[in-house]
Amino acid sequence: MTPAPHVAEHIPDAGTFFVDWATRGLSADRAREIESAVNGRRCQNGWFPLESLDSIGSRGFWRGPLTYLARMTSDDAAIMQRWATEGLRGENKSRIEATVDHLLHQQGHAAAATWAVAVRPRIYLDASILGGKLAAAWEYNLGSIRSKDVAKSVRRWNR
Repeated sequence: MTPAPHVAEHIPDAGTFFVDWATRGLSADRAREIESAVNGRRCQNGWFPLESLDSIGSRGFWRGPLTYLARMTSDDAAIMQRWATEGLRGENKSRIEATVDHLLHQQGHAAAATWAVAVRPRIYLDASILGGKLAAAWEYNLGSIRSKDVAKSVRRWNR
């Protein structure tokens, strides 16, 4: 699914956000390794699907810096589902939640948001509000991680 430009422009890219955060203070070589690892997991539409993190796990340096990307995005499904189902109940809510979660994991944030906006035309789903909530959650989830933890995980990842 190709994300709609009017939706995608308001949704931060999880991969880019993480690379910008994780590479601060790292050497150019190590920064390129992280960027390559993230970009190698993108889907055809260019966005970062959460499914690509399913095999990473969330604990331990031995998993590499993508462990922190998994931690960063751990709240994304719930945030997107709440946003997409505002005002819904019952079976309609469940169907929208399931599809948004599926698209988020298969095709990324912008594709899931594009679909939600398209199937709920009567309600104004503001993509900029969703983008702000995602970015705030990412900042919060990364807040306790030190740059030396990232550097250490890259070193151990290369062993």
